[in-house]
This record gives sequence, structure tokens and C-alpha cells, in this order.
Amino acid sequence: MGAARIERHDPVRERAALRALAQWATRFSPLVAIDEPDGLRLDVAGCAHLFGGEPRLRRTVERRLERLGIASRVAIAPTYGCAWGVARFAPPERRLVEPGGARDAIAPLPARALRLPESLVSDLDALGLHRVGDLLDLPRSAATARFGPELSSRLDQALGQAFELIDPVRREPPVARERLFQGPTTQTEAIEHAVRELLAETCRELSRRDAGAQLVSVELIRSDLPPLTIDLRVSRPARDPRRLWSLLAPKLERAHLGFGVEGVRVRAGDVGRVRHEQSSRWTSDERADREALRREAAELIDTLAARFGGDRVRRAALAESHRPERAVRWSSALEPEPPEAPPAPADRPTALLDRPVPADVLALTPDGPVHRVRFGGREHEIVRCVGPERLAPEWWRRAGSTRDYFAVATSEGRWLWVARSLETGRWFVHGIWA
Repeated sequence: MGAARIERHDPVRERAALRALAQWATRFSPLVAIDEPDGLRLDVAGCAHLFGGEPRLRRTVERRLERLGIASRVAIAPTYGCAWGVARFAPPERRLVEPGGARDAIAPLPARALRLPESLVSDLDALGLHRVGDLLDLPRSAATARFGPELSSRLDQALGQAFELIDPVRREPPVARERLFQGPTTQTEAIEHAVRELLAETCRELSRRDAGAQLVSVELIRSDLPPLTIDLRVSRPARDPRRLWSLLAPKLERAHLGFGVEGVRVRAGDVGRVRHEQSSRWTSDERADREALRREAAELIDTLAARFGGDRVRRAALAESHRPERAVRWSSALEPEPPEAPPAPADRPTALLDRPVPADVLALTPDGPVHRVRFGGREHEIVRCVGPERLAPEWWRRAGSTRDYFAVATSEGRWLWVARSLETGRWFVHGIWA
């Protein structure tokens, strides 16, 4: 195991993380509340059957949290008070409480399972009242007179004899705007004007939330045809209405309006936080310059993707593989860049051939040096040879051969990357330096 990592306690950050986790948990129930400092409350009444019952729901929640790297103790019980105590103090096999079983479930738990103040728990321990069952045996009037109303209130909440409210987190509504016309229209100027106004309102709402959208959808409500949706995806969260409109306009011009458009909807999807950066006007700021380059590159990618299609604008990224043909992976330029890339390999040719070209090579020994290379119908005299560099296939792949690579310079000043397969002894040219 690696060394321990120590983080400074930051209550504000932890509360923000807990709130984000509560938003995530709404996939299991529409009513999710934060139970500070380290818990969540979910009202799963009427939801468990969607997941195959309460036992499967509990296992599903635990597995999903484990995938997020979060250790959890999940319990389902008839009341919030009972679920709170069972989740924290009961063994795993007793964290699923059937209806009507709250009393038996909490009786063997310590008094702390009732969410009582530490001072009250200490007083109860001094009197030998260590478990909830000891408190249940006390006359309710005597317990209230001796320890105050909070003890009775917590007992009633755990047993379901007192109502307990929760304050659920409320998701912000999706960023969407709509405008309906008085009748169907085929005037492109009116439709474009409505789209631009709705786009501006959408961007103002995104600015209010300190966010941007990577997906903007324009839906045209047609009178005689199904609605037509025009999607625009950008590489980074954006909220500039002029820039978004410049990318949407060509797509809108090609839209089939049918016999008329009755209304327009604009939605923002894949909403993400936009970081605020302090720009420098009078001095050179390397960080600001890098951010400006990223922004300009993103604008160029968005323009090319809007014109040629998002699947035709691709980005190359290094992949963890010794094989040259597998060391690069191509993905859509609109997808987010990977947070970390593997280290770049040693000196590699600027152009890697899609298919290695067979070659005839004259070498004194199989390990070099190389004297002559003949490929593509021409023979090249070698004036310099660097190598060999042996590259073996990944151990988990059955197919593949071990190769010795040489960087060779021809008499014309051209550098080639030639290789020999150890299994077959054949030579080929795999790359060229520009």
C-alpha cells in the first residue's frame, strides 16, 4: 500500500461534497436530505420495487458508493430514527428492518443510537442505562421528568410514534426556455430571432449559476411533422450567446420547417461549472497565456466540429503501450481531455506508417549496424545507424512479435525507422522523420 495521505479538515468543502453526494443519490429516491456531518437520509417509500425490493436496493446503493470510492453503512428501516441507529451501530445482517420491527431492532443498540447529546448519554451511562432497551423499559413520565423531553421525543421518532420531517435537497431546474408563436410560421427571420433571444436568456441563466453548457439543443415544434431537434456540442462549457449562435446558425438554415413552426425550445445540457480566472493586462502571466491558448483551441475545435461533424474532428492522445501502432488513441475532440497522460516514449518518428512497408535490409549482423535499405522501389545507402531498441508485445496479448527497431539516416539526409521481427527475421520500414 502507498503512503498515507493527510488532508486538512475543511468543513465547507466537506459540506459541499456531501451536498453533491445527495444530488447523486436522487437516482434512488426523489426525497434525499443531508444528515450532517456524514450521512444522508432517503425516503424510499414506494421506490424499492423499482430496484427489485428493499434488499436489492440496499445492495445497489452500497455497490454504487463503493464504485465512487466511498465506504458506507446502509440501512433501511420503517423510520428515520431507527434507520440512523441501525446504520451506525447494528451489524450488517441486521441493517434491514421489516415494518413493525423497529422496537426489536433498536433495543440492543447503545443509547447513543437515539441521536442523543453526549452529555445525556454520559448521564445515562452513569445510571447503568447503556442500551436503548433499558430506556424502553422505563416509565415514559419518569424518564421525561428525569432526563428531559428530548429522550422521549427521540424514542417516539425511532418507534414511529412521532412525525419527523426532513428537508430534502432541491435540484435546480434544467436550463430551458420556450417560446410559442400565435400560429405556424415559415419565416426564417422570425424563427432565427426567437432562437437568438432564447439563447441569450439561456446564457444569462447559465451565468447566474456560474456554469456553462457543452450541449445546446434547439427544438422546432412543427405543425405537420414531429419536432425537429438541432444539437450543438462544444468541447468546453460555454455561455457566450454570440459564439453559440455562430455555430448554430448554419444548422438552423438547413432545417426542414415543414408547413410551419409553432414554437421554439432551447435547452442547455451537460452543464458544468465555469471557473473564474483573473486576467492580467499589464504583465505577462504564463498561466493566463496557457488558458487563452486553450480557449482559442476550443473555439477552433468547435468551429470545425460544427462545420464537418463532431465525429470527424479527432484528438490523438498517448496510450500506455510499447507497441508503436497502439501507443496512440484517437477520440472525438469534443470529448474532455484525459486528466493525466502516460509519459511520452523515447524519440519516435514524426510520421508512423499505417501499415509497415516490407524492406530488404543489408546488415552485418542481425543486431546491426544497417548498411543498406531497399523499399518502395529504391535502394538507400545508410550513413548512420542508431539501435537496436527492442520492443516486445504486451504479455496479456497472445498475438504479436518481438521487434528490434533502428533509426537510420540515408545518404540523402532522410531518417527512417526500420525494424526486424525476431520470430520471422523479416525487415520493414515503420516510420519516417520529417
